Amino acid sequence: MRLKLISIFSVLGFILIFVGFAMSIPLLFALTYGETKEIVAFLISMVITSLTGFIIYKNTSYNADQTSKEGILIGSIGWLLVPLFGCLPYLFSGVFTSGFDAYFEAVSGFTTTGATVLTDVEVVSRSILVWRSFTQWLGGMGILLVFVAVMPRPGVGSTRILKVETPGPIIYKIVPRIGQYAKYIWIAYIILTGLAFLALWVAGLNFFDALNHTFTSISTGGFSTRNLGLSAYNNVWLEITVFFIIIIGGGNFLAYYVAFAKKNPFLLFKDEEYRAYLLVLLVGFMIVIVYLSTHFYENLLDSVRYGVFQVVTLKTGTGHFSFDYDLWGSPLKTFLFMLMFFGGCQYSTTGGIKMVRMLIASKFVVGEIARYLHPSIVYPVKIDNNKVQPEVVTNVVGFFLLYAVVFFVTSLLLAGYGFDMISSVSGSAAILGNVGPALGLFGPTQTYAELPGFLKLWLSIVMVLGRLEIYPVLVLVHVIVNPRER
Repeated sequence: MRLKLISIFSVLGFILIFVGFAMSIPLLFALTYGETKEIVAFLISMVITSLTGFIIYKNTSYNADQTSKEGILIGSIGWLLVPLFGCLPYLFSGVFTSGFDAYFEAVSGFTTTGATVLTDVEVVSRSILVWRSFTQWLGGMGILLVFVAVMPRPGVGSTRILKVETPGPIIYKIVPRIGQYAKYIWIAYIILTGLAFLALWVAGLNFFDALNHTFTSISTGGFSTRNLGLSAYNNVWLEITVFFIIIIGGGNFLAYYVAFAKKNPFLLFKDEEYRAYLLVLLVGFMIVIVYLSTHFYENLLDSVRYGVFQVVTLKTGTGHFSFDYDLWGSPLKTFLFMLMFFGGCQYSTTGGIKMVRMLIASKFVVGEIARYLHPSIVYPVKIDNNKVQPEVVTNVVGFFLLYAVVFFVTSLLLAGYGFDMISSVSGSAAILGNVGPALGLFGPTQTYAELPGFLKLWLSIVMVLGRLEIYPVLVLVHVIVNPRER
């Protein structure tokens, strides 16, 4: 069966129209602050992006009856294409003169990675900073999910797109119509965003900083309007507020909606993945507090204040920092490095492996040990007392293998260009896990600006691999190199 290319490009055209109109938000800020150069940059970018999308959309037609392959291709092509247009404001405003830099920053935004090549954020115009933060908010829940939410006749194809846009091994359905399903996720996201903004405003941030940090915190993105991140404010109430926003961002937004709709927040704790997510955070808190209080801080409150914040921000891949954790001892930095692989829950805004995969993999290993001892035993993997299908378990095992391969290849590339081992390994983990800041030369107070163009392009692709959880991008490569698949 030949690919329905017209249908694939129809979705991509719609998404480009949406991205073009999304640029009106930072354009309003440019108009408000009288940033003439940025006004021109956003207008040109809007016209190019929206017009390109409109031409594609009008000359194609969407077929709701798509195959799984076509849904995957929409996701993989879309996530590589959208930053290509999303980086235009950076180029036209003169923030970057290099296409590699602009694309890297745009990909980092949309994938909520938070890695940056900007050496001085505070000299950048306000409207560009808003666009930079807004891309993280858009990418946090997924741009393609907008298409699914507004489709008049979603059909089978929307399920395929949803599978790519909300990565994870399991798809849950709470309503019969997939369009409603997407709307519910976005509704939960928007409501929580509004509450987060009010909380940050009350915590002491002005309107502009509160808005930006709302976008980058609820999306677990990590961009900031200050070079020193949240540490620049030295505001404990701000850190506490962001701490809870990040924990919310790392949770399952679909579960949030169900709990809200049924007016029972305790439903969250019936979810096995959510309980595991909180348990890992709690264990991480205790380990870091004990280490810091015995090796770094004399004041227990400082150990709690700075330690627990870094645990939650690195585990969820947010990348905010309230202290330069690269100054801490090697044992603790090794532990924080390990946390970069975890991620949050399925249907969250986080990157990383995700807790549901961790659960499935750990139960699979326990089952294999049991079968090794007792060959005749039947040990099914279960999540929330529901049996996980064998093909899902196989998918998870394959994902761990692919994740390891991409991690090691990226580490070797960074080391091959002369970067030290700590910087190379942690940088690879931070980029693939959509964390952003790493250790060493890519630590929280450093940037990725010194990388050569090829590495910036490769890391941009790795960020997309991490956001889409590898398989969709590999399918795209397979279709490109294998004519029979087209």
